[in-house]
Amino acid sequence: LPIETLTKISYLEYYIKYILALQQKSKTNLKLPLAIMVSDDTEAMTKEMLIANKYFGAAKNQITLLKQEKVAALADNEGRIAADGKYAVQSKPHGHGDVHVLLHQSGTLENWVKRGIQWVYFFQDTNALGFRPLLATLGLSKKLNLHCNFLTVPRLPGQAVGGIAKLHNQDENKTMVVNVEYNQLDPLLRATVNPQGDVAGPDSIYSPYPGNINQFLLQAQPYLATLKKTQGIMSEFVNPKYADETKTKFKKPARLECMMQ
Repeated sequence: LPIETLTKISYLEYYIKYILALQQKSKTNLKLPLAIMVSDDTEAMTKEMLIANKYFGAAKNQITLLKQEKVAALADNEGRIAADGKYAVQSKPHGHGDVHVLLHQSGTLENWVKRGIQWVYFFQDTNALGFRPLLATLGLSKKLNLHCNFLTVPRLPGQAVGGIAKLHNQDENKTMVVNVEYNQLDPLLRATVNPQGDVAGPDSIYSPYPGNINQFLLQAQPYLATLKKTQGIMSEFVNPKYADETKTKFKKPARLECMMQ
C-alpha cells in the first residue's frame, strides 16, 4: 500500500528509508534492525517485495521476518472449536501479542542486545506517522530511565479505543500501567473509581485515560529479562460478535487473541 498518492511510496519502503536516515544521522557503525511479523497470508509477498526492491537500500541481515501461526477459532460461548467443513478446523490470527513470543523464540531480541541495541520500538503497519514522535519518545525515555513508554492520543469517553490506565492490585501491592480495552474500561471504572464509568475528565471533553495507538518503546535489557521469565506469552481473550442481544450465538466464529501491549 502507498502512504500517499503523489509519490506512491509504500509503507514498507517508507519505514526502511526512515530507519536508514536515522542510522545515517547517528554517525555510528551500528545498523538499526527491523523485525516484521508476518503470517501465511503475507510472508511470501513481503519477501518478494523486499527482494525485488533490494531491501530498499537496507542490508539483508537488518530485516528479520517473524512468522505468526494461526490458532483454532471458537464457535460458541462454551469454547467449542469451529469446524471448516467435515474434517478441518477454522483458524484465525492469534493477535499482535505473538510478537513477543516470536522475538523470544527466534532469539532475535537477545541477538539485538548482544549487538548493542538498547531500545525496541513497537508500531503497527499502515501508520505513516508512527516514526514522527520516536526521537522525542526515545529522549524522554532515556532521560527518565523508563522501562516502558506508551505513545497515546486524546480519547473521548466511550470511544472504541483502548485506554492507558494505572492499575493497582491491593492484594499483591502491585501497580502497572497498561492498556485496558474499551469494552472492559467502562465496567472496570464503574466497579472501582467512578460509578459513572467511562466519562470525561476535568476538561469535560476527553477521558482521563488517553487512547492506546499500539505504539510504545521498551528498554531492551529489562524487556529481554522479562521475555526470559515469561517466554513472551501474553494473556489471551475472546471478543465475539453476537448474533443478537441474548448473547448466546456468535455471528461468526471468534478468534482467541492476545495483544502486544
